[in-house]
Amino acid sequence: MSVHGEYARTLEILIDTVRQTDERFRESGLHGLIEARIGANPDLTAAAKRGLTAAAGLRELESKSTRTAEVRAHFEGHCRAILGLPTPEAE
Repeated sequence: MSVHGEYARTLEILIDTVRQTDERFRESGLHGLIEARIGANPDLTAAAKRGLTAAAGLRELESKSTRTAEVRAHFEGHCRAILGLPTPEAE
């Protein structure tokens, strides 16, 4: 699978995971993630930057869902790889 395809796949899994959470947080979390879709950005790098920002906003959901934390971390890993950023463990 291409980098674009893997990014899109992991983003959609995260979007689906957020859709299954408490509705108080769902809308704010979804808005940023939807804007991080590749088609909503000029290129994959811009999408990954938006994706990292949107994923960081999901931390409040993680106290209610370990699944959200796992999926978010996986998605952030893809964003970091696209952007050439170190993983948090390496910092």
